Amino acid sequence: MIKFFGKIRQNLLLENKTGKYLKYAVGEIILVVIGILIALSINNWNEEKKGKEELNQYLSSLKENIKEDIQVLDSLIKRREIIINHTKKEQLNFLNKTFYFDDTRYALYSYVDFYLQPNTSAYDALKSSPYLGKINGTNLNNLIIDYYAKTYQIKEAEKSFNEFLENLEAKQAYDIDRTLVMAYIYMDPEKLKSTKTTQEEIESVFKKMHHSVAFRNIVSQAVNQEKSILIPYKEAKLIGLNIISEINKIVEVK
Repeated sequence: MIKFFGKIRQNLLLENKTGKYLKYAVGEIILVVIGILIALSINNWNEEKKGKEELNQYLSSLKENIKEDIQVLDSLIKRREIIINHTKKEQLNFLNKTFYFDDTRYALYSYVDFYLQPNTSAYDALKSSPYLGKINGTNLNNLIIDYYAKTYQIKEAEKSFNEFLENLEAKQAYDIDRTLVMAYIYMDPEKLKSTKTTQEEIESVFKKMHHSVAFRNIVSQAVNQEKSILIPYKEAKLIGLNIISEINKIVEVK
């Protein structure tokens, strides 16, 4: 093609048609410039397509991480709700100066500690990539920031409660012999019945625990988890669902 254009230019010069030659040369330059611009546009389009595909991969991984988190949150919500309901009953017993063996027994579930460990691998990878800037200022980016701020808040609240629980439980270990309590909870009922320990002795230990200051503080603090942890669980789940919805708008769902 270059030889073809070059031959035309040469013929025009030999025929002394300088004006036509200049016009032709300008036209040739314009064609070359247009060709370069088209090539650049195609290259830019390819780069943009590649960048979009890679961003979608990061977002798809983030969606999967959050879906896993939501499954964990659902489990934590159910277990926290059960514990809170039991501890609310026992708290009423404290206030009414009553003792019910089953209420105290079930309130012991408040001694179980829970930890939310969100999967941040995809988010960490996205932050380290050049593609995070592509969603800056978007609703998705704001939701992602809110989500990980909320999970951090939850982790701090859980850490605070679990440390509080460990400290009081350690103190209670010196105040109450929990041999019968642990045996009642974990030992096979038939095997326990075969021992010389009576039901009255077991209930006596549970009643002593019911009146202990450490137990009452643990139960009362567990009730407060409804506001400090349970509600944030639900808020994190809602934000996570909104993130998934926003990602689905960007990433083609197959």
